[in-house]
Amino acid sequence: MCLFLAIGCKDNKNVGGENVDGMEQANAIIGYTNTVIDYMNDSNSYLNSRQSDLVKLVNATEKKKTLQRYEIPKEVFFVDHRIGLNKKNESLTVPPTVLSEEEQAFFKEKVGEYKKNRDLIAGTGVVYIKYLNNEDCKDNKWIKAEEYAKTLEQAYEACQNIRPLILDKVDVVTEKAEAIILADSPIKDAIMTVKGDLKSIEQLVDLFYTQAEEGGKKQELEDLYKKIETNFEQHKGLYVEELTKEHKLDSYTSFYSSVSNELGEVRKVLRKVREGKKVTEDDLDKLLRVNNKAVGSYNIFI
Repeated sequence: MCLFLAIGCKDNKNVGGENVDGMEQANAIIGYTNTVIDYMNDSNSYLNSRQSDLVKLVNATEKKKTLQRYEIPKEVFFVDHRIGLNKKNESLTVPPTVLSEEEQAFFKEKVGEYKKNRDLIAGTGVVYIKYLNNEDCKDNKWIKAEEYAKTLEQAYEACQNIRPLILDKVDVVTEKAEAIILADSPIKDAIMTVKGDLKSIEQLVDLFYTQAEEGGKKQELEDLYKKIETNFEQHKGLYVEELTKEHKLDSYTSFYSSVSNELGEVRKVLRKVREGKKVTEDDLDKLLRVNNKAVGSYNIFI
């Protein structure tokens, strides 16, 4: 049934993210891109948590050094059961037809390529760990180990290169759709407030990464964190009447309470920066989890 009888039926196919002009089209795009973002965040957390193990596996090959059993990464850590069993993943490479043919082709190719390499890391990691535990390197002079290490390095690099391309494309195709959804929303101001606070969290995590790589961001981190604390305190009690009418008050307050509960992890890392200590991979992984939880709470709210 066509929803636009007053002006004639509209074909929802191949409109393109920048040309959407209806709520049905906008919801289709936002629903799909939210699924992609959730997957990318989960995957990025997985890759960051396994980074030190990947380095250990590659180094073992380069040095052709048989590792002691306690030095070999645990195979179970390379299998992310939550991602593997997530049924939403089935739709990752099936973008809505409201997107243009070029946009659909992009998401099918890039998201599919990212997922293939992410899964390759998990699968190859498990096989390589078994290989090391069985000391099979002694039988074939590390030839298979070199293949495994090369696969892991290439797949990891591919994920890191593809991720920003996908997220940039998501920003492009959702801009018009978000504007349409918000246009007549009675809680438009609340949504924009939460979106702005989420953006600050993302900026803070990015700044910590820059601090870890380059240093020199202590004052910027201090200022941005203080801004986040102040804004969260001011914003958490706003829009009560509007949100209550739209049955969104619980998810709104949940965003602020859940993220505020995680800020303790942020303060721990910020304290290290103040003391001139190095921001570690483990620190960055914890910060990334804070960011991902914030994104998840935001998606529930909207």
